[in-house]
Amino acid sequence: MPMILLMQNNPSASLDMGSPLIKLVGAARRLIRQSFWVRYAPLGLTPQQGWILRELRARGPQSLHCLAQGVFMDDPTACRVVKPLHEKGLVASIPDPSHGRRIVLSLSETGAQVAPELDAIADQLGRDLAAGLSTAELDSLRGGLLKLIANLSSPVPPA
Repeated sequence: MPMILLMQNNPSASLDMGSPLIKLVGAARRLIRQSFWVRYAPLGLTPQQGWILRELRARGPQSLHCLAQGVFMDDPTACRVVKPLHEKGLVASIPDPSHGRRIVLSLSETGAQVAPELDAIADQLGRDLAAGLSTAELDSLRGGLLKLIANLSSPVPPA
C-alpha cells in the first residue's frame, strides 16, 4: 500500500485570489486525491481503481478504450489500473462478440458489491467539497472548470 503524504495543515495559507490558476487547480486536485486515498485505502483500492469501478457501475460493461475515455485516462494507464482489479476479482472480462480482438470489462459480482460503497464515499466527498458554496457559486465553478477543460482539450498549435 502506498504511503499517503498529507499536505501542510493549512494549505490555503499560501493561496489567495492572486494565486496562479494552475496552482489553485493543482492544490484542489491534490487535496481531492488525498481525500480519496484516505477513504479508499482501507478497501485496498487507489483513487483511480475506485473511479474505474464507479464508472463500470454507472455505465455498464464496455471496452477498455471506452472505459479509459470515460475516466480521462489513456489506454495504457487504464490497463495498468484495471489489471489489479481483475486479479482481485472485482472486474470481469469477456471477449467482445462483435470484435475479434476487443474485450468487454464489467463489474464482477464482488465488484458490484463494493461499488455502492465507493459511490457513497464519493458522494460524501462531493458534499464536503461543495460545503458553503451557493448554487450560483457551484454553477460558476462548474462553468469555469468546463472552460478550462475545453481550453486544454483543444489541439495545441506547433511551436
